[in-house]
Amino acid sequence: MSQLHIPQLSPAAQVEQQIGLAKAIINYSRPSLRGRKLLGQSDIPYGKLWRLGANDVTTLQLSDDMLIEGKKLAKGKYAFVAIPEESEWTIVINSDQKQWGVYEYKESKDVMGFKVKAEPITPTVETLGFTFEDIQPISANIVVRWENVQFKVSLVHDCDAEVMADIKKKMAVPGVNMLTMMEAAEYYLMMNRDLEQALTWSEKVLSVTKSPFRFNLKAQIAHKMGKCEIAIEASKNAIEYAQKNGDAAAIALANSIIESCESKK
Repeated sequence: MSQLHIPQLSPAAQVEQQIGLAKAIINYSRPSLRGRKLLGQSDIPYGKLWRLGANDVTTLQLSDDMLIEGKKLAKGKYAFVAIPEESEWTIVINSDQKQWGVYEYKESKDVMGFKVKAEPITPTVETLGFTFEDIQPISANIVVRWENVQFKVSLVHDCDAEVMADIKKKMAVPGVNMLTMMEAAEYYLMMNRDLEQALTWSEKVLSVTKSPFRFNLKAQIAHKMGKCEIAIEASKNAIEYAQKNGDAAAIALANSIIESCESKK
């Protein structure tokens, strides 16, 4: 007879996040307290390995090599499990990502382990949850919350060398595309690198096509360089062009740059 399909007490879930040029995906099942206290009790005791969820072992999949808590982890899919303690948890990355729970766990397949601080939180979190938070261009934190505890695990995709090589190659092409030049200026602004070059590029793209975004890009670069006269002029131009098509976000950004510059006078 065929197996019944019924709702699960601990339903499966997936969260994913672009980090740098890579993607991280977590698959897990979400247990709920349902009136129980589980962490540190007989069901999930301190000092023993836990699947970090329910049903199948929780997994972490990376599309490229990344740094996890400062340690290099090769691209691939891993079991993402933990040993809970009252004030800190040990996170274990294991190569056997096809397990039911951790009943067949073998320490010999561990790729790495590290400790993270366990922080008390209120109110009580009823259902186990994974989120990606503290999002930056090349980094994010995996945040796990359940009961009255949370912990964070950092992920970094250090793609700077790859991006810089791509910029160098494409900027060397005769008649370089203005969109490429604009994106290069954006990246330099993001990384706070050679802002004089970024400003020059932003001015070149404006000489070809004027838009609220391009004026605001120039304004942001000049503002970061402390060249408020240039920043204010570019911001005013951004507002003028943005008013023509009702671009409220561009106007708000330009006004914020003007206000910041004027507050420094």
